[in-house]
Amino acid sequence: MPLRSHRAAARKQRGLTRARRSFAAIIFATFIVAPASARGADDPSFAADLACRQIRESVRKVAKAERDEAFALHMMTPGKPTPMAQARLTELQAELGNLREILRRTRNGAASHEASDCVDMGSQSLADGERLSKQIQDTMSEGDSAGSAAQIK
Repeated sequence: MPLRSHRAAARKQRGLTRARRSFAAIIFATFIVAPASARGADDPSFAADLACRQIRESVRKVAKAERDEAFALHMMTPGKPTPMAQARLTELQAELGNLREILRRTRNGAASHEASDCVDMGSQSLADGERLSKQIQDTMSEGDSAGSAAQIK
């Protein structure tokens, strides 16, 4: 019988531990997370920091999509666009669309002036990515990637 009572006590203790964790999570969410998000609405510097983080992350994703597309183009047989290259181009265009939307939200937001350096960096990356995307589309639609692959910069 002592073994059963020990197991029952252990189950009871685990239940209390779970309840304590749940209670701690609720307290954390109420007093730590909620005020931080409320502060973001009132504090333009906090909103600018958040906008800059989102822009930098989106620029990183665009750069990764560009590298993936470059690899796919390198693997492409001259004159024959592969499904992999077309899929990577679609991913690149999707990431450019995400960056465009983040820049639009930041420009229209209250922190647009504080985040102007990040917006400028994101806009430059967006312009470069769109130019590259257009060149890749032209290359793939021509069907002669051997002659025009040297033109992509």
